Amino acid sequence: MQGFEIVPGMKDSKTPVTEAEKLADRLRRTREAFGLNQADWCRLVGIEPQAWSNYEQGRNRISIDQALKVCAATGVTTDWIYRGLMTSGLPTEVQLNLQRKRR
Repeated sequence: MQGFEIVPGMKDSKTPVTEAEKLADRLRRTREAFGLNQADWCRLVGIEPQAWSNYEQGRNRISIDQALKVCAATGVTTDWIYRGLMTSGLPTEVQLNLQRKRR
């Protein structure tokens, strides 16, 4: 299967492997760490639902302007969004939720 690794025991048996897939996965996991559906998340961060859906599905890459909206509304960092670094000032509760979502 192009672009994915097969990982035994995972719900969908897919793990993102390209940078675009990893970015999309981090965006989805971030929203889920806040316990919000896409509609509520989009209201919180001020991004159009269709745009957010495209970011989460990897169809479009989130712009820095849109990423900064997410950061301002939630406290996550651009280091997390773009690079996957959890050690750069993420709120503790969000970091714990993200770690749980990775398992």
